Amino acid sequence: MTKLFSTEGMDVVQKDLQQVILRGKGDEQFAQTINKEISLLPPSDNLRVVNNDEFIFAKQSFDQWCLISLKEQSHKEILKLVSIINANEEMLASDYSYGQVYFEITGNNKNYYLNKLTHFDFRPKKFPVLTMAQTLVARIDCSIYHLQDKYVISCNSSFEDYLQKYEVATDHLIDDGYLLEGFKPVYMNIAQSMESVFK
Repeated sequence: MTKLFSTEGMDVVQKDLQQVILRGKGDEQFAQTINKEISLLPPSDNLRVVNNDEFIFAKQSFDQWCLISLKEQSHKEILKLVSIINANEEMLASDYSYGQVYFEITGNNKNYYLNKLTHFDFRPKKFPVLTMAQTLVARIDCSIYHLQDKYVISCNSSFEDYLQKYEVATDHLIDDGYLLEGFKPVYMNIAQSMESVFK
């Protein structure tokens, strides 16, 4: 966690969070699988958010949800969660942690300053608590999660940042015996193939 900016009525902190994108039908089986792992039922309405002390869980579209871990977890723990979810043929989970940069914004003047970076309407009538928005902030694709007294913002990072984080995570998994060192060039080629996502 790094405090980036503080001004009258607003604090911006960069956070080390993890994110998993989930796809599925949103049916009872989907809800039970998710609830068993994170103790939250998925929101049923688009752009709605539920949360507890450990996770933010938001519905982004009719078949896609975003899960953000608010407490630091190891890459192995995230991969374990992804594997458990992917054991269900009707669901798909993908770790998006390394393609994003995360910020927590607090303070009474946060809307005033954010309105200078985006055209999104932060008024409570338009952006109530426990909803999310997908918008551009300073011309960068971001998702904004409105919690009780703060915003958590997830923004696309650069491809170079993604590659660097991917390589560090790969090295940790090799060191821990989960991946074979001789295949590191193959793993990095997989990461390299994601470049189009960042354009």
